[in-house]
Amino acid sequence: MEERKVKIRDVRMNKKTILTRVAVILAMMLIAGILTLIVPQGEYQREKVDGHTVIIDDSFSFLEGERRPVWTWFISPLRALTSSGSTTSIMIIISMLLMGGIMILLDESGIMLYLVSAIIEKFGKNKYRLLAVLSGVMMLMGSTISFYDQCSIFIPMTVALSFALGWDSLVGIALSYLSIAMGFAVSTLNPYTIGIPQTIAGVPVNSGLWFRVILLAVMYVLYVTWLTKYAKSVEADSSNAILAEEDERIRQMFPDRAEPEILKNRRVRRGVFWFVGAVLFVFLYTFTSLFVSGLSSIAMPVMILALTIGAVGGSIASGTVKGKDILQCFASGFKITAPSAITVLLIIGTRQIVIDGKIMDTLLYYAYNGLKGTSPYIGVFIILLITMAMEFIVGSATAKAFLLLPLLTPLGNMIGLTSQTVVEAYVFGDGFTNAFYPTSTMLLLISGLMGFPIVKWYKWSWKLILRIVALEIVSLIFCVAIGYGPF
Repeated sequence: MEERKVKIRDVRMNKKTILTRVAVILAMMLIAGILTLIVPQGEYQREKVDGHTVIIDDSFSFLEGERRPVWTWFISPLRALTSSGSTTSIMIIISMLLMGGIMILLDESGIMLYLVSAIIEKFGKNKYRLLAVLSGVMMLMGSTISFYDQCSIFIPMTVALSFALGWDSLVGIALSYLSIAMGFAVSTLNPYTIGIPQTIAGVPVNSGLWFRVILLAVMYVLYVTWLTKYAKSVEADSSNAILAEEDERIRQMFPDRAEPEILKNRRVRRGVFWFVGAVLFVFLYTFTSLFVSGLSSIAMPVMILALTIGAVGGSIASGTVKGKDILQCFASGFKITAPSAITVLLIIGTRQIVIDGKIMDTLLYYAYNGLKGTSPYIGVFIILLITMAMEFIVGSATAKAFLLLPLLTPLGNMIGLTSQTVVEAYVFGDGFTNAFYPTSTMLLLISGLMGFPIVKWYKWSWKLILRIVALEIVSLIFCVAIGYGPF
């Protein structure tokens, strides 16, 4: 196989892309800061219920006090790292830094090439069937076992696979990240995005499953049809690729075709077993965490530790990477993902400005009051918009559920919405935003690894977004019309 001119370790995000991204987030920080000067301060009283913090209904009160000085806006990222609940943010940043090194090790050791070659040897003659099946499997993982952040395991493989099959990097990203995100957004049995919200809303866990299964099937058809059409256009003419310019560089970072000879290399095969074993462990841990209390709270550090051990152990077992090379790989990886880690730090700083300014509860109070007296058809979309807005401030689906649903469920019932319909509006508002918000940590990680501007993500996905919006509108109107229940 011809030696690639560019290695993953050599990739760097375009400086213009970095500066544009930082400028946008700084503008968001400024807007958040200005809001803290305009919006009245207020808060709800909270209490602990079964270890979770919930809002006490009718406990909102406006506060009198000095506004935080403007200069504190600029240290909000540091405050976010030292405030309560900062562990998750720190782990996200550490995970982003380590993923660059893991991806380089998989490339340098030949593990990535081996896996791509093995898949193409088995399925290469039916590649569009492979696209449909792989997308479906990933969607099911996101829809049932909350496999979302873990999708970073597959991104290097699916991007390399996409190139080797004649497609582009975006199809590769779609085969892992976007497929899982779409399944996550139309959850069927996901305990965190469906089970917990249903419990909070007072409806039986997994009730209404028939509708969510139909929704998942419709989403699958919409998504695979869209992705297949794009993949075929790229295969017919590579200039149709949205990232045509960036792919000239990205393509050289990954295997661009199968290499059957590597499948005979026993040492590389040992390395593959190491890494695949780590991936299977992550699967097993994720599945077990659905039934064992407490495991999900440390899922991210466990995942990144397992992948690091799998990549390091696999690289050593392959015989191609030695001790000091491993350190160099991680050092190069840090350089690749550092800009994305910085942008995540700025994003959590933006959220901290709103929290410190004590306006989050006020905004929720205004939205809550705006819902009163509306028709159920309007009210269901207000609940959707409230959830989408809160996603900017509270990223966790579980935390957001405990914050919003105790308030919105009884109010929704008052205007004629079933509790099940309120949950569905909440799930839509939380789920689809993960794949398309510019503040999504996974989207920032992927665009950082591949080195493309997020604006091109929207240039590529806007037709899919319109389909999703249409599906949401029709689905929620249907839920209201039939009194989607049981209650």
